[in-house]
Amino acid sequence: MPGVPQWIADGPYIGIAAFLTMIVFLRSQATYWLAWLGTYGFLATSKNSDKPWVQKLRAWLEGASVRKGVDAVEKWGLIIVPLSFLTIGFQTVVHAGAGVLRLRWWLYTLAAIPGYIAWGLLYAAIGIGLFKTGQAVTVGKTWAIVVSTVFVIMLSLFILQRRNKAAKERATIKVED
Repeated sequence: MPGVPQWIADGPYIGIAAFLTMIVFLRSQATYWLAWLGTYGFLATSKNSDKPWVQKLRAWLEGASVRKGVDAVEKWGLIIVPLSFLTIGFQTVVHAGAGVLRLRWWLYTLAAIPGYIAWGLLYAAIGIGLFKTGQAVTVGKTWAIVVSTVFVIMLSLFILQRRNKAAKERATIKVED
């Protein structure tokens, strides 16, 4: 696997899972602390800043996605933190929401530990499966070619469906205006 240290690429499943667990730990902690520190005086002091990165961070912290994370943590409590790791895209806003709400770090981290482990195990299994399927495709294994082709077709149909739905929604909005 390009970009992955050899000892991890050749290592056992548990080594890859441990590596990915550390990656998600660092990423979620960074999101939590960015939101935690960002809401601690940053919003008040950054109003008049002309720096683009400050304005982007400010817009993100005050935006709808972080608000969704705050609402989810307020509604579901700490159980949403480990469950968020089983989603795509939602986990970042949950961790930012936890930071904005200024949950105690040790409590947030304890709640997130099962999610870290689940995410590492899940993505290690998916990654290894995709890698082995890719290897099988390159050597001409029929099953791998069929599975890969079906996957690409399903993904393409999903993307086209989403684009069509978004286009219809935009057309509806324009008609209402």
